[in-house]
Amino acid sequence: MSQQPWERYELDFLAEVAGTMTLKEVAEKLERTQGSVKNKAMYLGITLFSAKGWQSWTPEHTALFSSHSDKEISLITGRSLRAVATKRYNIRIHARAA
Repeated sequence: MSQQPWERYELDFLAEVAGTMTLKEVAEKLERTQGSVKNKAMYLGITLFSAKGWQSWTPEHTALFSSHSDKEISLITGRSLRAVATKRYNIRIHARAA
């Protein structure tokens, strides 16, 4: 896969949405890999942490643990599998059998 040079509008977009969109969302919008977006942001000194990425677990999302797999919860909530597994461990609800 060849590296494509960054266009001015992509850099402007990256700076504009930093802190409001997750890395995954930015990468999807720009049609670039998450690694590419993360590296460019670091090079430019742009912080990509989003308040959206640090949201508390809602009661609705926590209720999913009794009826869904970690992968399903990850897809529904937009959280990483690691975050889902950690939450499952903390609330002590065992994963359902596949």
